[in-house]
Amino acid sequence: MASLKLLFGWIPSTSKIEETEKALVSEYEKLTAFGGSETLKKYNELHELVNSSDFIRKKREIESLSYKGSEECSKENEFNALKKSKDIALYYKTVAGTELKAFEKLRDSGKITEFEKLENTVTSFDFKQKTKSKEFKGSADAKKLDEYNFLKNSDEIKGFYKFQKSKEYANYKNIDGSAKLARFNELKSYVETPEFKKQKEYLLDKERFAKTPMFKQYDEYNNLAKSADIVWYLKAKDSNKFDELKGRKLTFSDEFEGTSVNPKVWLTNYYWGDKLLNDRYSVETDLQAYTESANFEVRNSILKIITKQQKTQGKVWSAQNGFKTKEFAYTSGIINTGKSFRQKYGTFKAKVKLGDPSAKNAFWMLADKITPHIDVCRTLNGKVAFDLFPKEGVKIKETLGSRYANDFFIYTLEWRADKLVWKINDTVVKIETSNIPQEPMYILFSGGLDKPLNGTTAMEIDWVRVYE
Repeated sequence: MASLKLLFGWIPSTSKIEETEKALVSEYEKLTAFGGSETLKKYNELHELVNSSDFIRKKREIESLSYKGSEECSKENEFNALKKSKDIALYYKTVAGTELKAFEKLRDSGKITEFEKLENTVTSFDFKQKTKSKEFKGSADAKKLDEYNFLKNSDEIKGFYKFQKSKEYANYKNIDGSAKLARFNELKSYVETPEFKKQKEYLLDKERFAKTPMFKQYDEYNNLAKSADIVWYLKAKDSNKFDELKGRKLTFSDEFEGTSVNPKVWLTNYYWGDKLLNDRYSVETDLQAYTESANFEVRNSILKIITKQQKTQGKVWSAQNGFKTKEFAYTSGIINTGKSFRQKYGTFKAKVKLGDPSAKNAFWMLADKITPHIDVCRTLNGKVAFDLFPKEGVKIKETLGSRYANDFFIYTLEWRADKLVWKINDTVVKIETSNIPQEPMYILFSGGLDKPLNGTTAMEIDWVRVYE
């Protein structure tokens, strides 16, 4: 016991170890139980829903709606412009006034017709001749003339003809029955409908998304994501403290908790480039040159391998021509454990966000030669691929949709003597039972391009772990 104390400084008591183990078992049982709970099932369903491209698109569409520029706004603006136009305003002012009503009442009464008949009579040549005769005075014709003069000078008749010559009446005749008036009335009826008012209110409402059924799902997801049980579960399931309970022994890991790539663990080069060439190189189909450190960023326990547009000069290798110098338009990064870690069989896994599916980002494994070569995951022509390049035989490939490149997923390769099993988040996506590699292999992560891409893209690695 004393010698052990000298070696280790302090040995915890058996009861302490048992207490710790009991607590760990209890927590693992809780983790397992919660893993099958309806709460987690609901969270996973909502997580997939609210992070789906369709949900995000609909949410953005609802939130980006605006009254300004809408059909409703265009019609209301047209209506208001017509309402303010001088001829429409004067038309409705005339219609609402008393003069037009009096004018039409008098016109329709027949009085104007009688007056104008009387006027035609008294202004005729024959009638004027009669007025010159001695018999005119006191005659029926004289009474007609008196009646005419009386009517002509009456306020009623003078008002009628005055209004008839007015700009108000001229405007009324021009607008009444016109296409412009019809359009105004059409728009007026439209903007006064309950449907228009409801849609306008909806488009002006900055909180419109919060009133949709989608928001209830979105809100439920966010509340679940913040809940203590979900936060604990997501953190606990990715930790390695239960590895012994799961019957696995951790043989290699990197949580990227520093500020740069650990040079004791990772080569930032191809293994054979470091060993034989003592320089970086790219293969013939690559569009990128690999840099020593400029394309790596370690922050918040995440390693980013960045691919960007940047002109540089580097070496390229081809089986036919060997090494030669080439001008590259892009730079990227590659890391591998060729010097520090290799393993035959076991479980190889990493939490990775592959990034732009049009790029060539990969989590892969090699031995001492070009083959065997295993892609635990990689982006390929807009998809996510899982490959085996055996020593002999043909390349074996499986692909999934691009959505698996746009978020973090745990990619796993279970390698046994007789089988390779690829998984995403513990779901099997591919199994291979022939041409299984039988030699220790090392890990690589790399970015790059095999066709041009505008801008910058990055592959992100949260952690990598290997078990026996």
